[in-house]
Formats: sequence, C-alpha cells, structure tokens
Amino acid sequence: MQRALANGFRIGTGSSIRRSTPPTAQRVASPICADDGLANHGLLCRHYHPSVVCARKGGKKALNALKRKRAEREAAGLLRATGAVSKWSNDNIGGYSTPSRTVREGQKWPRDTEINEEFALAQRKKRLDYFRFNESMYTRCAYFGISKRDFGEWADKFILAAEQNKIKRLQPKALIPLLTLSGWEGLDNCIVNQFFAFLEEHAPHVVKDIRYLREISDMRFPHEWAVGARNMQRRIIMHVGPTNSGKTFHALQRLKGATQGIYCSPLRLLAYEIYNRMTKLGISCGLITGEDRRMPDFETLDVKPIGYNIDRRPLTQLISCTVEMAPNSTYDVAVIDEIQMLSDLHRGWSWTMALMGLRAKEIHLCGEPSAVPLVKRICESMDEEVEVREYTRLGNLKVSGTSLGGNLANVRKGDCVVVFSRKEIYEIKKAIEEKTGMRCAVIYGGLPPESRAEQARLFNDPDTGYDVLVASDAVGMGINLTINRVVFMTLQKFDGTATKQISVSQTRQIGGRAGRFDQGTKVGTVTSFREEDLKQLKKSMEQQPPNLAMAGIKPNVGMIEMFSHQFPNMSFAQLWSMFRDVSNVDDNYFLCSFGDQEGIAQTIEDLPLSISDRYHFLYAPISIRDSRMETTLRQFARAVANRRECLVGDVIKLPSSTPTTREAIRELESWHRAITLYLWLSYHFTESFRQNEEAYVLKDKCEALIQKGLLSIRHVKGDRGEDMKQYEGAELDRKTEANERMMNSFLAHLRGTAQAHA
Repeated sequence: MQRALANGFRIGTGSSIRRSTPPTAQRVASPICADDGLANHGLLCRHYHPSVVCARKGGKKALNALKRKRAEREAAGLLRATGAVSKWSNDNIGGYSTPSRTVREGQKWPRDTEINEEFALAQRKKRLDYFRFNESMYTRCAYFGISKRDFGEWADKFILAAEQNKIKRLQPKALIPLLTLSGWEGLDNCIVNQFFAFLEEHAPHVVKDIRYLREISDMRFPHEWAVGARNMQRRIIMHVGPTNSGKTFHALQRLKGATQGIYCSPLRLLAYEIYNRMTKLGISCGLITGEDRRMPDFETLDVKPIGYNIDRRPLTQLISCTVEMAPNSTYDVAVIDEIQMLSDLHRGWSWTMALMGLRAKEIHLCGEPSAVPLVKRICESMDEEVEVREYTRLGNLKVSGTSLGGNLANVRKGDCVVVFSRKEIYEIKKAIEEKTGMRCAVIYGGLPPESRAEQARLFNDPDTGYDVLVASDAVGMGINLTINRVVFMTLQKFDGTATKQISVSQTRQIGGRAGRFDQGTKVGTVTSFREEDLKQLKKSMEQQPPNLAMAGIKPNVGMIEMFSHQFPNMSFAQLWSMFRDVSNVDDNYFLCSFGDQEGIAQTIEDLPLSISDRYHFLYAPISIRDSRMETTLRQFARAVANRRECLVGDVIKLPSSTPTTREAIRELESWHRAITLYLWLSYHFTESFRQNEEAYVLKDKCEALIQKGLLSIRHVKGDRGEDMKQYEGAELDRKTEANERMMNSFLAHLRGTAQAHA
C-alpha cells in the first residue's frame, strides 16, 4: 500500500478501504430533498472509445513524443525524476486545493477575448501541460495512492486521448461553457476528475483502492435523490422572454388561484415583494428566507416561526421564499423565477434541486430562452414533458446612437448609471451630484435588501428629489424601477479572478430594466458612458445569449459524511476538494464552485464541530472577505461547538451616531451581515441562537442608521431648500421612531439578563 494512503484511508482486513458505516446523517441541506437521502450508488459506467490509446496510425509516435518531453523536463530539473512517493503529511502538503489559488492568480486573458473552440483548444493544451508537469497536480493524485510511476505512464496516455478528442468532457465544445463559468480553475479540476475516470476505464488496477469513493461520489443521476417528486406526475410550463415581457406576471396569475402554492425567488428582496403583494390582495401568504419566517397576520417586527399542520404543510395558502428555502411540502402550483440561474457557478444547485425536487402538480419556470434546451434535457431524464410559452417585450427598447461622451454632466433625470465597483458607485454619485445638481439614490449588493428597497422607493417617487440612480449589477433583478435610460459606465467587470467583459445575458438583463411597461415608461433607452463601448453594447443587446450547457449540483451532507469516514484526518476543505476530484457527474451537470466555502471551512477548521454542523456553516450567508465577518463567524461557530447560548448583544456592537462617510456606512453594512448571520443560525442551531426577536430589533436599527447615512451623504452645490430638509426629517422620523422605542426595551432586557447571569 502506498504511503500516501496512510495519511487518510482507514485500512481494514482484506481490503484497502474499510467501508465504515457513518452515524445517522443529518438530513440534506436543501429542504426540498429533506426526505430523500442518498440514492443510486451503483457501479460506474464510463463510455470512452474502446481503443482510446494509440488507436490511429501515428499514435505510438505521439506517445513517444510526450515521453521525450517529460524526460527533457526531468533533465532540466522542472520535474523530479520518477521514484518512490514522498512521505506526504498534512503539514507539508497543506491545503489539498492550493493549486487552485495559484491558477486563480495566474488567470489573465484579454478582456475582449471570445471564448470559442479555438480558444478552448489553446487553453486545454496549456492546462494539460500544467497537469502533466506541475508537482502540485501529481500531489492531488498521490492522495489516492497513485504512484509517481503510474502517474507518469498514464498521464501521457490520458493527454494523448484528450488531444485526440476521445474524452467527451475535454472536447472544445464542452470546454466553452466550463471556461466561461470558472476559467482555468474549473478546467484544472475537470482534467483531474477526467483523469480518474480514464484510469477507471483503462487501468482499474491503478485505482482499485478508490472504487468505493467513486461509488460514494456518484452524482450522475441527481433527479433520483428526490423520491417524492419522482412519484408524482408533474406538469412543467416554461415562461420565457426578455426582461419586461410579462413572463413572471403570467406565472403569478396562475399562482394566485392555487389552493396550495409556492413562489421560489432568487433574492430575499423579491421574495419579500411577492409576499407583500399577495398579502395586500388579501391572499394568505407566508414568507420563508434564510433569516426570516413570517405569517401574514403578524406585524413586521413580531416574527414567529412558520406553523405546520398535521400533514406538515404550512398553515397558509401560499409561500413566498428564496429558492434555497423551499419547504418539502406538496403544492398545487409552484413558480421558480429566473430559472437560467441553474447554471450559476455558485448558486446553480438551488435551482437544479428545486426543478427536480419540488412536489407540485404544476411547475411554472420563468426565465431566459437560453435555458429551454437544458431544462428539456433534464426533464427528459425524469420522463417529464415541458410546455414552452414565449413572450415578447411589452415596451420598446433601443440603443442610443450616441454615448454620454465621457461627461457625467450629460446624465438626465430618470437615468440609471450602472457601475461594477462599490467604491466607484460613491465616486460617480458625487460627480453626478456636483455636475448636474440632481440627487442620486444608490443600489449595490453590499446594501441590506431593505435599504435597497428604500433607495428604489426614493428613486421611483417623483416627489422625493432623487432623480438619478447609481447602481451595480444588483439592479438586474428583484426590484421594480422606473428607469428611462440605462447608462453603462463600462462593459468590464472583475469576477473574482480576472477583469472580463460582462456576458450578453447580463448586458441584456440590466439594459432591459429601461422603460418598464408596468411603471408607465413604455420606451427605454440604453447607452454607454464612453463612445468606444457603444458598438459592443449594441452588439450585445442585439445578440441572443448562448444556450445553457450545464446545471449546477452539489453533494449533500450524507455523501460528505460517508467520504469523511475514509479520511478521518483530513480537513473539511481537503475533503471537499478530494470529493470533487473523484466524483462522477453527468454531462448535463457541473459541481458548483467551493468559492467562499473553502475560506469558511478553513476559518472554523480547528473547532470541534461535526461534519453536518460544518456543512451547515458552509452555506450560511457569509463572506469572509469581510474581516469582521470572519471574526464573528468564529464566535458563532465556537458557541455551537461548545453547546452554549450566544447572546446577540455580546457580539453585535452598533454605533450610536449617524454615519457620515462611506467607510462608516461600510462598517454598518458589515454589522448588518453579522446580524443576518445570527438570524440565519437561529433557525439551524436553535439551542445556541435563541434571541432572534432581539436580533430583529438590532437589524432594524442598523438599517435605519444606514438609511440615515445614505441620506446624509450629498454633494449637491447650493441649498435645495426647506422642502428637501423637511422631507428628509420626516423620512428619518418615520424609519427610526419605532426602532428607538424597541431598542430601549431591548437594552433593558439585556441588562436584566446580565444581572441574572451575575
């Protein structure tokens, strides 16, 4: 047995891997699959060409050329000569996924690069060479007991097969969506994964010790996890069309008449909007998001858990929820909004599992036409048919013949200026206010949803004096806005790895916000800040987005627990990366990115948490790029690990004064995320996080302070008069009066709690 195995595998008598039975696993994270558990862990079947190695004339010659290249690199000291496997340890091998960080930093291609087959071929060649000759890539294989000699021999054969296009997932056409989604990191992960599949097909003796791991991580048939939905005959209806075509409106009309119905939203803000809309119509509607549970009869701040009857169905006619939180109940009608998000690199699994797992007689999917072929393929695998209803835009939309000419003085009333950087949002706001005298509302992802809604209200109301909106791409969905013209400051955006041109889909979705028909603005205009961007903008607005190729999925907690029993000494981040490398996924799916979850896993690695507890923390609303959130995360996780109660007042320390700078607002946004995390955890770890009512008081106070700060930051030259001052004063009084009373009551409660503990 290779030494690499000694680090992780439990060695059993007569078998390289002991098939230990894990303890009773917590139910899977996605509520819609809560009763389904694991399924389909049968033997794997790979379909590669039977004569994959040296099949054609010249095959041996090509293989010998690869071997010569390897020998040359060994002689140059770029690769250690073939020999015994080093004695890897958790210290010297560190993070199993370290190579991905290196790749992320090195991924730089021109902003205007078109990711086509020619580009995919070039990247495949480059990354196959990286796979063959980079020590870190061999390290990933060594974890599974592959000797260096076997790696060298079979990597050459694998590369030859890939270059002859005999490995389906490494063919140029298949690589285009992969490179678009996740760049070099995704390609490297795909290469390692396909190498293991290649070995299983052509050299089973090399990977005989990990066959059980391949069975555990078999994810080729994710629809079989949702047993309840498979026992129903469901009707699937797709409503597709551009932004402002009325597709969601028609689906909601059907939902209103349902006895039991559910609306699945991409955003908490949109879920809340539908909840309010239904309640105002007199329809009994509940709200379920990660940090909020509401019944329609309760006041906004008096939040209670949703009640259930004996059939485990919510005691309400309709449910409006974020897509991740869909309850595992039976419905007459379900609506899943923005279905094209099933191809999102990070959250796609939520839409995929909702599509597969919702137990509804009738499911309405709303989104872009680009999702139709993929949804049809997925539904075909479930023996379900799809009815497609197409819609056209209700109002006219045109691309302006001229840009702003690089001058913000040309911004007009009713404009939405789109910026892809939070820092630049405030700079653009300042410049517009100084040059035009018009006040600007702001919307960006870092703002709490409630603050975004309030800023949208200020912009939509013609009597507030907020005539211009400066926004990030967060404006693309979830908020109804009265926009006359959308102005793109740039068509490039940093995606976390590199600065790239925004996709056709993003451009059309954001640009389509101009001229909302339901707001009375029937003709919308789209333009750019700089003249040089106008041609590309027009091209993107006229072009149809490419059809989606794959839907995102993720392993459930049961799979990770079973996997962890084979590697008891591995960190959670290493377990996840190893699972990704040996998993078996159908061509219609991809594993969603570990992304921020890797950082979360490393932050809480040293705490004594169970696998299921760690798994829950991974999908909490956390961004560890915020240093305060990283500290808060450890405090909360430590409370769970020690099985003790965490008092919200011990962690959350809001300032008392109104913020007057961007930095002060950013600090409040950070505190708001910490409060949101506490509320989210209060529904998952009820013993440790009991003060959700007190947390809601703090949340509302934080939102009021943020709104005060946004109103106080102004750069308009001259006095706007007493009317604006009176309006602002009334707004602040309206938003804070009730919160201040509740805060006084809450502080008294905390003092009483402290005295009781003393």
